[in-house]
Amino acid sequence: MALNEMLEPVELTNEELTKQRTVLIEKREKILQAMRAAESLQDPDELRVADEMDLSSVGYDQAFEYRLRDRDATLIKKIDKAVRRIDAGEYNFCEECDAIIGAARLIARPETDYCIQCKEKQEHHEKMYEKRRQRMTSFEA
Repeated sequence: MALNEMLEPVELTNEELTKQRTVLIEKREKILQAMRAAESLQDPDELRVADEMDLSSVGYDQAFEYRLRDRDATLIKKIDKAVRRIDAGEYNFCEECDAIIGAARLIARPETDYCIQCKEKQEHHEKMYEKRRQRMTSFEA
């Protein structure tokens, strides 16, 4: 990262935007291929198990697989949104504050919507919410 970008973020050039678009589309395709492969490996007879322990294990595995699919589906949505932002000429700019996101951040995390300051603020709010939620559930117990 250049010293000037540490002080002030630099926008991606048109050539870099084209490359980012390709990176995003390839990433999306890899995720979809992995999802298809996982689907094809699922055994429909898996639920016909002999005992309760096997059934419990199968249930856990299925819940884990669903969480992975949900995470992948969310990432695909973010990738699609980033591609639309590139096409609309909005990719270099933070959705929250309209500041330049910065080439280094976009290259490191191509599906990002936020500059580093807004993302840190969002994560801070999420942590605070999680702490409040934990306190509330500990009072209920």
